[in-house]
Amino acid sequence: MLKFLGLLIQLIISPAKGWEDIAAKGDDPRKICAEGFYPLLGITACTVFIRHFYDIDAGLIELVQRAIITFIAYFASYFFASFMFSVFGRSMVDGELNEKKYHTYIIYNLSLLAVISVIGNCIPMELSVVQFLPVFVLLVMWMGARYMCIKDNSGVKYIFLSTISILLPPYVLEFLFRRLLLNA
Repeated sequence: MLKFLGLLIQLIISPAKGWEDIAAKGDDPRKICAEGFYPLLGITACTVFIRHFYDIDAGLIELVQRAIITFIAYFASYFFASFMFSVFGRSMVDGELNEKKYHTYIIYNLSLLAVISVIGNCIPMELSVVQFLPVFVLLVMWMGARYMCIKDNSGVKYIFLSTISILLPPYVLEFLFRRLLLNA
């Protein structure tokens, strides 16, 4: 988990260098998930309970539902993004699409979104700075184009695919699940 968090911090501090370090490390995506991504999702879900300290109206059942929704939204987003990249990513890369690379790319970008969610859960008020942090993830995605071996003329399509398949699904799924479960 510490190596995973170190690479995640490296992506935050210097996205280009972070992607170089991730490429040099070359870990298997299953290992990254087991040792870093899934535990981070668990931590992200658990931080939902911090809201109880500053939102007295939030009951235990509602917090448990929110924690489950948070975990499922990120978990399902990983598989959705993997599907989208396997279908639409082939035309954007030089040579053959490297499955290991796009899975790793998805894991680290979703992890950044999970960290943003942890920050949002720990702050007792809505800060506009936290709400705009996903824009930083777009920058990290853009810097990952070299890691993914994206063709020069496919940059816009690549960012569009990354946004549709990685950035939006956690937020859309959380919104839909909250509407279904919390308003039922």
